[in-house]
Amino acid sequence: MLDFFVEGTPVPQGSKNAYVRGGRAVLVDANPRLKSWRALVREAAEDAIADAGWEMLDEPCHVYLGFTMPRPQRPQWDVPAVKPDLDKLTRAVFDALTDARVWKDDSRVVSMEVTKKYEGEDGEVPGVWVEVTPK
Repeated sequence: MLDFFVEGTPVPQGSKNAYVRGGRAVLVDANPRLKSWRALVREAAEDAIADAGWEMLDEPCHVYLGFTMPRPQRPQWDVPAVKPDLDKLTRAVFDALTDARVWKDDSRVVSMEVTKKYEGEDGEVPGVWVEVTPK
């Protein structure tokens, strides 16, 4: 199993904006913080890979992602049932894990558990806990 925590405010990977530059269409991520978040996840994954002697997976695996979100001053609910969406948060982490060579491709993920909670519930800070387990 490969497991590690990435501290920082999770950033969703969602839409892209299209611009025309020099007569060519260019796609840019709509969220300017995405690039730095994915770099944090990639670096943490690479460190965990080095520490664990992890070989790039090319087989089915299970993934657990536990997102801890910053708590707003006046949350509407006790849990973060608000944006960003879990699927977009997951997409950003999966792409970073692919870049870090955790697996050959995220299509190897055959099951996953993804959760989202507010900081401070267990003394945790914003970030994401990642666990990858071969099936």
